[in-house]
Amino acid sequence: MTGKNGHFEKGVWVEESVPAAAPDQDAIDQRFAGAAKSVISSIDEVMNVTRELVTTEEGKQYIEKTLKDAQAKVRQSLDEVISKVKDEVGRNVNRVKK
Repeated sequence: MTGKNGHFEKGVWVEESVPAAAPDQDAIDQRFAGAAKSVISSIDEVMNVTRELVTTEEGKQYIEKTLKDAQAKVRQSLDEVISKVKDEVGRNVNRVKK
């Protein structure tokens, strides 16, 4: 025998497995509490940044710049689409004329 817990089964020594220890409930509760605290802290930070965006001059300028940049990108995308449509219509008109 190897000195490990077990028993003979059909003439063969079978080691008994040690059941896994149950997770410590307090440790799990502490992890959840820590995660909840982290989430609440993150939400508070987002609220503070949002408040600064709306109430400060720098925040208003940031919003305005972001909107202007988005508007320019949308305009550029629409211009590209219109250009492609015009090219396609021109090609189709030339085909019809031939």
